[in-house]
Amino acid sequence: MVISRYVCLFTLYSVIGWIYETLYCTARTGKWANRGFLFGPACPIYGTGAVAIILVVGLADSSGIVMLPWQIFVISVIGSAVLEYSTSWTLERIFHAVWWDYKHYPFNINGRVSLFTSLGFGGAGLLVVYILAPYTEKLMEYLTPLSAECLSLVFVFLFAVDITLTVTVLYHFDKMVIRMEENFNQNMDLLVDGATNRTNRIKQEIADTKYHVEEQISALTNLTRTTIRRAYFFRDSNKKRESLKNQILSVINKATGRSDFSEDSK
Repeated sequence: MVISRYVCLFTLYSVIGWIYETLYCTARTGKWANRGFLFGPACPIYGTGAVAIILVVGLADSSGIVMLPWQIFVISVIGSAVLEYSTSWTLERIFHAVWWDYKHYPFNINGRVSLFTSLGFGGAGLLVVYILAPYTEKLMEYLTPLSAECLSLVFVFLFAVDITLTVTVLYHFDKMVIRMEENFNQNMDLLVDGATNRTNRIKQEIADTKYHVEEQISALTNLTRTTIRRAYFFRDSNKKRESLKNQILSVINKATGRSDFSEDSK
């Protein structure tokens, strides 16, 4: 019953976090922003943070320790920073993608966490403990042990399906990007060998490669596009794109005998 209860709370706060993220980003950008790592309307990082602070306060109360608001705030600030940084690092290592970037905020650490956002999550911790938690606790009291077990099983199943779909899509997309880059590099190596007198042919090959990449992107399913769109950007893809651009300019420079060729001179 205890585990089922916290699974239900985790799901509830994940949905609340998704609603907040979506409304905030939609209002800021002026267009619909379906936020989150998963397809479904849930941001697990919010559910994890909320359940964690509820557990900490609950354990303190059961031990006879009364936590003051400033203590809850500090724990929320530090805990959210650790959670955000570790989550961002893990997602980037696995999928080479970034779902948030705080580099434009002052006092940030590698764009993964910032003082401003961590303080905001500190306030969110107070909001959860003193305002939301009392209502969610009462809501859990209406659930019988059997209904809580059934709901938790349904939520676990839905999260498992969603995570599987998301991971599969991102994995195949990453492989597709790597495959296209390898094919492009092979073609560029062949062109470099006799590039001096074949400027027009090189330009045509570059155009053909661009068309092929556009075809690959247009062939992506709606499911794949939705998942990719949710990522803030693909950090490694940006580096690869810059690398490819430099290779193209290098080949054209060799073919034309110039060293000052740039995109603006096309």
